[in-house]
Amino acid sequence: MISDAQRQFWSQNGYLIVEKMLSAKRLENLRKALDERHVLEADHAGWEGSDNPGVRRLCNLLSKGRLMEELAVEPLALEMARMTIGSDVRWQAMNFHDPLPGDTRAYQTVHADRSFFPNCTGYMNVIWAVDELTERNGGPRLVPGSHKRPWPLNLTDSAAPIADEIFVTCPAGSAVFVHGDTWHGGRVNNTTSPRRAIHFGFSCVRTAPQYEIAGTLTPEIRRRLGDNCALIPAALESFGLAEGPTEGKSVRDLLREAGATS
Repeated sequence: MISDAQRQFWSQNGYLIVEKMLSAKRLENLRKALDERHVLEADHAGWEGSDNPGVRRLCNLLSKGRLMEELAVEPLALEMARMTIGSDVRWQAMNFHDPLPGDTRAYQTVHADRSFFPNCTGYMNVIWAVDELTERNGGPRLVPGSHKRPWPLNLTDSAAPIADEIFVTCPAGSAVFVHGDTWHGGRVNNTTSPRRAIHFGFSCVRTAPQYEIAGTLTPEIRRRLGDNCALIPAALESFGLAEGPTEGKSVRDLLREAGATS
């Protein structure tokens, strides 16, 4: 399904935008489901993952509705993940991300996703644009071709503008594929409207998920997934981790600390 031109662009730039992936009806249903879930979880919304001030957030969406299950097995996303990581890939995280209008805390320092996870040899993130991504509403910034540069990034100020960076813009319903080594970061929503997106990470089998995924998928969900159950990552305990945040630290924090001391 990926054309030769798209493969070449991906290889050279470390990102790829594919428009018209999700229909208007599907987007309407996703927006409703995400907003309702955020109200339902209230103060606990996003507790499974890392803290992101200034952002409406939900984590571990893989276990939170049929719409999310369907998104997790989109054929084009699976093809991109396997092209990037290899034939044996796993889900690593699926999170809802909506920077609050005008909240400057939503601005992220530039980072490369794979750098957060010790032992990770391959990573890819898909940003599903539930709303249009524009320069004003906080479409993420990234540096094309930076996946070919070494990291740590060694930037004096990773929150400052970086040479050659671009702002990702695309219509609602698009998928933005980002290589795990590509430098990127979230931005402030300078409008009065939501800028909803779903961030969906794929990784190699050696990478721990950002939170417990396997233990949250019911037998009914697994029956629906069928052969796609092969994408479910191993339980956190198999990586020597607890099932949830410890002393205010997310799984990602713990993994980073483990990598620094191992």
